Amino acid sequence: MPKYATVALCALALIACRQSETNSTTATAASKPGANQPTDMSHAKLKEVIDKAPRFVDHAALGSALGPDGTVAKDSDSFDAGEPVYLTMVFLQSPPGLQAAAVWMTADKKTVHTERKPMNGAKIATFSVTGLKAGRYKVQGYWGGNIAAEREFEVKGAEKGKRKKG
Repeated sequence: MPKYATVALCALALIACRQSETNSTTATAASKPGANQPTDMSHAKLKEVIDKAPRFVDHAALGSALGPDGTVAKDSDSFDAGEPVYLTMVFLQSPPGLQAAAVWMTADKKTVHTERKPMNGAKIATFSVTGLKAGRYKVQGYWGGNIAAEREFEVKGAEKGKRKKG
């Protein structure tokens, strides 16, 4: 009988050691630096606003006519079929080797036209596309590999009631 009691006590001691080992491992993992601890920030008073993403562009304009300086003269998001559509981006910085680009696409994200330009220190880039049919479109302007401007626009078809002369 004493042999069985000894074996039973050893088994209980072994089980107890395993349980305390598991609990201490869990506690240690949670207290390690960088461990994810949920925090309720719903009532916290924030003193600092953090931008969502860095800004690359001072402003961007979309239009159908260029001014004397080669930039969009009047900003618009509606164009007639057959009109050229221009995108002008004014960059905050133009580091050496920077390339700017414009990707023109349909509303369902099919690329219609892509244009790239080496900036060579310039801070203004104007891109254009012609021959767009009636429909909804989107253009994304890039500063290097980063989206710097994004605009949606519409190209309207020929007005009803007008007939071709001929």
